Amino acid sequence: MAQSRMVVNDDYEHPDYLEYILESVLMPSDESLDFNLLRNDYNSVLLHKCQCDKGGCANNERCLHGGAYEYCPDGKELIQRQTNEKGNIPIVECNSFCECRIDFCTNRLVQYGPRANLEVFNSPTYKSKGVRTKVSIPCGAFICEYAGEILTISEAKRRIVTNKKLGSMNYVLILNEYTKTDDCYKDKRQVTIIDPSRRGNIGRYINHSCDPNCQITAVRIDCPIPKICEFY
Repeated sequence: MAQSRMVVNDDYEHPDYLEYILESVLMPSDESLDFNLLRNDYNSVLLHKCQCDKGGCANNERCLHGGAYEYCPDGKELIQRQTNEKGNIPIVECNSFCECRIDFCTNRLVQYGPRANLEVFNSPTYKSKGVRTKVSIPCGAFICEYAGEILTISEAKRRIVTNKKLGSMNYVLILNEYTKTDDCYKDKRQVTIIDPSRRGNIGRYINHSCDPNCQITAVRIDCPIPKICEFY
């Protein structure tokens, strides 16, 4: 099983009896071809690295990763850079292979874990548990990863059908990423499916809304399978 190469700071826990995990993990094996392909991706490592100096990766044109984050106006924390692009651009953070100094790098955020001062509470609006912050946070701030079991498409379909039959809450989240290819300008799709119903982190308590105040972004650090991350 692939292991995180980063130090994840996460002191939260579940108010319910569930297994708390720091980041997404692979589903149990079902010996299918799809699972074997998923496991290969899960155990793969992104080897590309930046060669930035101590000045950081934010404004370095040579950096293969930087530019996704900037400091908020008060300079206290990194936030997601605001762009005019439709939708969210996938982020690649610096990792242990990069030559930049960790203490100067401005392209490491998600890998350190969820922000502090989050609270799970009983939401009267959604009639379920929810997540709120106990302090003000700036626009673009990272909240947490939506961590859980990484599923194959067939397993996700099976769980969704089972949840419907049992009347259980459905936590399965499907992220589709599209990239243009040279093959007649067709789109190439990468699907990432996360289910925190059995194993997950504080992100499982964030509720769906048709008028959300948060947004989802795919963030990669050292694995081709992205982390599904919530930003404010």
